[in-house]
Amino acid sequence: MARAVLLAVVLAALLLVPSLVSPYTLLTYTSALCLALMAQGWNLIGGYTGYAAFGNVAFVGIGAYTTGLLMLSRWHVPFVPALFAAALVSALLATVIGIPVLRLKGHYFAIATLGVAEAFREIASAWDDLTNGATGIDLPVRSDSRFFYYVALALVVGGIVITARLERSKLGYGWVAIREDQDAARMLGIDTTVFKVAAFALSAAFAACAGGIIAYQDIHVAPDDFFKIEYTLQMIIACIIGGTGTVWGPPVGAAVYQLLSTYVWSHFLELHPTVLGVLIILFVVFLPRGLMDLFRRMAAVARGGRFGSDVFLANVRASRLE
Repeated sequence: MARAVLLAVVLAALLLVPSLVSPYTLLTYTSALCLALMAQGWNLIGGYTGYAAFGNVAFVGIGAYTTGLLMLSRWHVPFVPALFAAALVSALLATVIGIPVLRLKGHYFAIATLGVAEAFREIASAWDDLTNGATGIDLPVRSDSRFFYYVALALVVGGIVITARLERSKLGYGWVAIREDQDAARMLGIDTTVFKVAAFALSAAFAACAGGIIAYQDIHVAPDDFFKIEYTLQMIIACIIGGTGTVWGPPVGAAVYQLLSTYVWSHFLELHPTVLGVLIILFVVFLPRGLMDLFRRMAAVARGGRFGSDVFLANVRASRLE
């Protein structure tokens, strides 16, 4: 009951944000929501299934281009249907790509997905007739910052609900089994290929939705802006900060990362990469399971448990290289 009340209060506060902040500040919050959506998608393949994908940025770009091209087409598809069409196209492409690529493991899979992202960037740059090449395409102008915020918020809430339902489903249990021991999961009768491809396709759909929102908000879509590795790194960092393989970890991590990044950028411009790098190292060393694990421990303390510095020291020892 207390958790439901807390969630209702948080949601109500988020709904009121556009009325309380400036349009410029609202852009920061919208960016955090888009990052949360991308991170929630990456979490399905990287957190639950255990496959560290470095090519999810490809689906951000595909989502941006598909949304933009449908809106600019002779049918003038409205934004929301175009966005969901982009998610569907990305999921189908991820399915086709995932069938061969997901047979790889570890760093081989990571490098292969990175190669896929670079391949799509080159295709977008070279396909002048469709994407206008390196110049990119211009979308219709919409200056209503509240619209983008509420669309992003609705999709993030939907992503949390979907993840929570999947986590307790046969599909979710299968993903965790694959992450822990793929051979054992296969022996238990789990079709690991189907389960992994499903995670990859859903991950792509989430990323495509975020790409579509960013594209419409930024008006312009170009290959170098939407197929950049920074997006994938931000997804992974958000999951690490919040906690991989958890429902709430990606949105919490995205919010913390975006707010920290904005603060450091405004106060320590020249040291922005260095300060962020140090903060990430601190999270990896002292909180390798993310903030959600810390919150669980704090909740245990509230119920009469014990929490002390030994928890952090244990994390340091666990992270130490032998």
